[in-house]
Amino acid sequence: MEIIKAIPSDLVEIMYLLRVCVRDMNEKGMKHWNNVYPEGSLMRKNLYNGLIYLVKDKGVCKAMMTLNPEMPEDYKSMAIAGIAEKTLFVQWFAVHPKWQQKGISKMLMDFAENFARTNGFHSIMLDIYSNHELAQQICQKNDYNQIGTFHSAMQKDPFVCYSKELK
Repeated sequence: MEIIKAIPSDLVEIMYLLRVCVRDMNEKGMKHWNNVYPEGSLMRKNLYNGLIYLVKDKGVCKAMMTLNPEMPEDYKSMAIAGIAEKTLFVQWFAVHPKWQQKGISKMLMDFAENFARTNGFHSIMLDIYSNHELAQQICQKNDYNQIGTFHSAMQKDPFVCYSKELK
């Protein structure tokens, strides 16, 4: 398995992965992603800006994440003290249901942290849907601290934000 930067020809695979993950999450009662969100235009923008990374194994896309140096709009509504000047934001973290709980999430988080350190970021942040207990456990196991919550305009349940200072 390897982690690679996505290229434009990966868009179909990315959208397929997201749709499979949406279906799986919805079946588990997590409805924060749906048929219109995440939208293709946003993924296309992230792809062309070089922000998407994929886990591939023998050409098969098993997972993805976006590493964004710009603070997401939703975070701006939170009163978070002490956000480091240079923070990397992890978004659109998705692992195909068939390959969940096989160490891929840990591999992606380690990659994100190494990427952040290598590129001069002082901290890393991400948000998790409040009903996604497994993802929150992954953050806690990897020494991320809960720093706040926010409500997305289209969701009734909040998102929980986690942060980790990098050394």
